[in-house]
Amino acid sequence: MVGAPHTFANPGDEPLVMVNTFTPDLYVRYFRDLRDAMSAGASMQDATADAMPRYATTPTTEYA
Repeated sequence: MVGAPHTFANPGDEPLVMVNTFTPDLYVRYFRDLRDAMSAGASMQDATADAMPRYATTPTTEYA
């Protein structure tokens, strides 16, 4: 649902593979941007904070 708060997590010790579908495909590029930034040395937190505004997404800890 658009505008609904949500998160992704892997609380276990084993690697996780996530399969997701996107319609429209706007967020496919978002996850590629995260991958590219982290490959260049950015932390997940920094990569996410940098990418989110480009995709009309706002980080929050209100629901953490």
